Amino acid sequence: MTMIEMGSDELVTRQSSWRERSSCLDEDPEIFFAGGGVSRTAKKICASCPVREQCLELSVRNDERFGIWGGLTWAERKALTKHRPT
Repeated sequence: MTMIEMGSDELVTRQSSWRERSSCLDEDPEIFFAGGGVSRTAKKICASCPVREQCLELSVRNDERFGIWGGLTWAERKALTKHRPT
């Protein structure tokens, strides 16, 4: 079951547990909200993250328009969800 298929109460409960396992937990948040070369650094961190999918699902669900989430920019997330079945 993906995060999008969950009810909001279950989503909140699971968010706290998966975020504690994220690769970005101890990183400077600015890395994920800056452009250019810094975005490449953020994407590298995300690439090996054990909870990348949960992060991506959360960003799609909340329509996050800024930053790197789950290794993708807003434009990349938008393109991804365009082809997703509803």
